[in-house]
Amino acid sequence: MVAVALLAICVTVGARWYSGESWRIADIQVQNNTGVPVEAIIGASGLQGEHFHFADLDAAARSVDDLPGVEAATVTCRWEWRTTCVIVIQPARPMAVWQSQSGNVWNDFEGKVQVAREGVPARLTIRVEEGAPPALGSRLDPRLLRALNELIVAQPNVTRYSYSPRFGLIWTDERKRRVRLGDAPYD
Repeated sequence: MVAVALLAICVTVGARWYSGESWRIADIQVQNNTGVPVEAIIGASGLQGEHFHFADLDAAARSVDDLPGVEAATVTCRWEWRTTCVIVIQPARPMAVWQSQSGNVWNDFEGKVQVAREGVPARLTIRVEEGAPPALGSRLDPRLLRALNELIVAQPNVTRYSYSPRFGLIWTDERKRRVRLGDAPYD
């Protein structure tokens, strides 16, 4: 009877300890981040307050990957009487800055569109002639993204284009002739 009571007490104390705060993720560090708010990364991961053994680190990394400005993310956690997680960010590489009257945005090589910060080292500059630039948080139309990738390869020395929703991409050559390039409907 005493042994059963001691066993019950040990199980109860062990269960309370295992479900306690020392096993909950409270400390999350973000490394190699540029331009994405740390709070957004931590919030997207969904790890804050999760139990160490039940946290889905792959799902957390995928959620952070989907954020604008993030190309990839890895998440690791360790427990040493307290749970600590580290999210390592691989920042997105800017492909094109879209300049317009309503504000500037940029897209990465996957087509994710985000707010343009000062001095974005993008490969291309695109002046929007009419309409609005691509919407924040959206992805570029796959045909337009394909066209941009093809232009980078076909004209590596050209970095400035114009864009019109009606005509697509437009290039002005050295003689000031405007060449309508459109977009790439097929590979």
